[in-house]
Amino acid sequence: MALGRSVTVSNDDLVVSGAAGADVSTSVTLEDVGKRFGSVSILDHLNLKVEDRELLVLLGPSGCGKTTTLNVIAGLEPVDSGRVLYGTDDVTRVPPENRDVSMVFQTVGLYPHLNVYENITFPLKLKKIPSAVITKRVSAMVELLGIGHVVKRRIHEISGGERQRVAFAKALVKRPRLFLLDEPFSSLDAEIRRQLRTELVRIHRELHTTMVFITHDQEEAMSIGDRVGVMNRGQLLQFGSPLQVYQWPSSLWVARFIGTHPINVLEVQIVDGQVVVEGDRPLVLGTAPENLKGAPTRAQLALGVRPESLTLSAAEEAASGPLYGQVVIRHVMGNIILYDVELPNGSRLRVLTPSTLDYAIDSRVFIGIQWNSARVFDRDTGMLLLGPEPTVSHPPV
Repeated sequence: MALGRSVTVSNDDLVVSGAAGADVSTSVTLEDVGKRFGSVSILDHLNLKVEDRELLVLLGPSGCGKTTTLNVIAGLEPVDSGRVLYGTDDVTRVPPENRDVSMVFQTVGLYPHLNVYENITFPLKLKKIPSAVITKRVSAMVELLGIGHVVKRRIHEISGGERQRVAFAKALVKRPRLFLLDEPFSSLDAEIRRQLRTELVRIHRELHTTMVFITHDQEEAMSIGDRVGVMNRGQLLQFGSPLQVYQWPSSLWVARFIGTHPINVLEVQIVDGQVVVEGDRPLVLGTAPENLKGAPTRAQLALGVRPESLTLSAAEEAASGPLYGQVVIRHVMGNIILYDVELPNGSRLRVLTPSTLDYAIDSRVFIGIQWNSARVFDRDTGMLLLGPEPTVSHPPV
């Protein structure tokens, strides 16, 4: 597939590079926004700040309110309470056609009876833009998105990835203040999705346009977002950089939702300075390290450890740690192997290792814990107990 490249044209035609992009973007602020459909609350006192020129990703499961949030930003859904600001302008009651926003959806919304070039120029002709300006804008956008080879083809004659690029071109050629994307890659195959993620990051860098992207795919969110907002049940649970959200989840729900491989969660207590797994057959994991010593003694705690923060060693290397188990499942994934190890008390841990550490099913292995990566949560509230204060719901606006 042909890829686009960096382009610069005049400010009067299409801003696609450098500081000149500042005049066609804006910050977005949602202040205490509430939205209901009948008796069902969809957004619950939502506060959100999208910085000017930022690529923000809203991540969450189906039904969490992320699409409604996007529609509220665009003006497609009126709010029941709160305000929507573009920069310092209150646009809460401004109709969508006056907000200067472009959207791209999972279904691309192209006209099948028009060719690619006609689809891209259609919104500009509606606005009665001079033909000379249209030609310059479209030429620049076609080059940026690498679709020059398909401009004369009908929509049914191009691939799914090319159609999504055309949809991008049609939306961006209008020079919107905001570019909103509602799961635009979800219907494409994995390889095309990876390509278009890379392209989207490049396009954002070239255009300097404020973008809000929503997805239920946490790998997608982590790979493209400047910042990620994790949503569930109409609330923003955490808001921060991808690494911040991954390494310091604000709650057990976020910890379980984020990560290609599910986090291990053990029900533990701190007893006489030792981390003890509860159950009919308690297991001592070891002396509580410095980062866990602030945990309340004998409190009901949940210890979260990601699979890559555990290590395996052969049974004869007993000095590697007191925790041992038996390999019951082994998933080979190229350069890594994901193991399920059953502990003596019947619980299991997922352990991710390089493929050079190859243990057969039924092997007895010792498990080491990288304690500096472990996180402790309150079992009752699910909230993170120890570590630096993460960025959580209701960030300052």
